[in-house]
Amino acid sequence: MNLDLVIIGSGPGGYKAAITAAHLGAKVALVDKGLAGGCCLNEGCIPKKTLLHLASLIEDVERLQGRGLEGKVKGDFPAAMKHKDAVVAGIRDNFGVWLRRLGVRSIGGAARLLDSRTVEVALNAPDPKTGETVQLLTAPKIIIATGSQPGEVDACPTDGQRVINSHHFMYDLDHLPPSVLCIGGGAIGCELGFLLHQFGSQVTIVEQGDSLLNTVRLPERAKTMLERKFKRIGIDVRKNLTVVASDKGDHGVAVTFSDGSQGAYDRVLVAAGRRPYTQGLGLEEAGVRLTPEGFVDTNEFLESSVPGIYAIGDVKPGPMTANAALHDAKVAAANAISGAKLRPNYLKVPVVFHTAFEIAAVGLAENQAETAGFEAEAARSNMGGSGKARAHHDVEGLIEVVHDSETGQLLGGCIVGPEAGEQIHMMAAACQSTRGLWFFKDMSYSHPSWCEELETAIDPYTSAFSNDEKDLFRPGIFAGKV
Repeated sequence: MNLDLVIIGSGPGGYKAAITAAHLGAKVALVDKGLAGGCCLNEGCIPKKTLLHLASLIEDVERLQGRGLEGKVKGDFPAAMKHKDAVVAGIRDNFGVWLRRLGVRSIGGAARLLDSRTVEVALNAPDPKTGETVQLLTAPKIIIATGSQPGEVDACPTDGQRVINSHHFMYDLDHLPPSVLCIGGGAIGCELGFLLHQFGSQVTIVEQGDSLLNTVRLPERAKTMLERKFKRIGIDVRKNLTVVASDKGDHGVAVTFSDGSQGAYDRVLVAAGRRPYTQGLGLEEAGVRLTPEGFVDTNEFLESSVPGIYAIGDVKPGPMTANAALHDAKVAAANAISGAKLRPNYLKVPVVFHTAFEIAAVGLAENQAETAGFEAEAARSNMGGSGKARAHHDVEGLIEVVHDSETGQLLGGCIVGPEAGEQIHMMAAACQSTRGLWFFKDMSYSHPSWCEELETAIDPYTSAFSNDEKDLFRPGIFAGKV
C-alpha cells in the first residue's frame, strides 16, 4: 500500500500526528499492535483522570460535611475500576470511527521497518478481504510514536501480583490493598498514591530526591504545599530514600530501605520512571540511531538519523508526558508532510499533575527565568481571597505569574488548586500573546471564577508600571514564535 505517511503507535502522539497530517492532505496509516489509543487511553491519562475525579469528589464531600451536606461518602474501589473500564471502552470503541472520518487508515498489527520507506505489519487478524496476515506499507515519511513502558527497580522487581507497576494497576488490580508502598514520588507515585489513600489504603511514598514532583517547572512553594497536605491527610512521605532489598511472601512484601529501616506492605507500586519502547521495530536494521538510554536520537526538527523517519513523544529524549507528545505530533507531522522546519518548545507545553491538589505550570519558573537572564519576579496570589474558592470551601491553592520586572514581559507561571489544569491554558495563551502580562488586564471575567484570580495576582505589578509612567511593555515570551 502506497501512502504519504506511516505512523507506528496510536497513543496521543501518533493519533494527533495522524490527524495533523490528514488535515494537510496526506494519505496516512496509523499502526498499533495493541489496544487503540495506546498507553494514554488504556492505562494512563484517561483511566487515571477518571479515578482521580472520584477520589477528589470523596474529598469534596468530606470537606462540606455540616455545611449543607450530611452523610459520609465511602469509596467503592472495585466499582470505581469497573467505571474506569467502561469510560475507556467507550472512547476506544469510537477511536477508529473518528480516524476514518478524517481518511486515516487504522491497522492493528506489529510494525517493523524493513528500510527507510517500508513498514511490514504482522496483522493481529487476517485481512477479511484477502486473508493476508502480513501487509507491506510504503511511504516517504514514517513517524515512530511507540511511547514507553514502566521502569523497574532492581531491588524490588515487579511480578504483577505483590509488586506492580501502573500497567498492572490499571489492568489487574481488582481490590483495594490495605497498605501500599509507592516507590517514586513523581507524577505516577503521587497521583496513584493519593487515589489509593482516598479509597482507604494506608499509603507510603518513598522518593530518592529531596522533593516530590521533582521538576524545575514547579516552584518550591507548590511542592511544599503538596507535601504538607499529604502529611495532613495521612500519606507517609519519606524523601532522600531508596529501596535496597525486598522479599515477597504470601501475605505481602517486606522492604529494606537505604537508611536501614524496614517495612511490610500488602502491595508495592513501582513508579520509578519509564523507559522508551523500541523493541522489535527494526530501528537499528533501518539505520535509526538510538541513545545509550535506548531513546530514538532526533535532531531539532524531531527527525532521526535516517532522513524521513521521525520520532515523537516518550520514545525520544524529552518530557515523557502526553502533553509533550501532542506537541511533538504537530511539529513532526508538519515537518514531514509540508517540509516545514518547526522546532518543539516544551516551555509552551503545560505540565499538569492531579493529586491531593491539581498543580499546573507553563513557561519558565522564577529560578529558570533568572538563570535565563531575566530580572524575574513572581506575582503571587492565594486562593483564600477568591470568592469562588470561598463558595466551594476550597481555599488551599496559589497562583504565581512570572514576569520580567524591568519590562513586564510575561515568562510563565504556576497554579495550584481546583481546575488548575484548565486555568493553565489561559496562562499559556498569555505567554503567546503580544499583550504579555497585560493579557490578563484585557480580559473580561465571569464572577466569581477561578481565572479572575490571575488578574488579581498581577494587579499590583501592572499598577506599579503605570504609576512609574514606564512605557516598557513587552509581549509574552513566546509571542510570535513557532
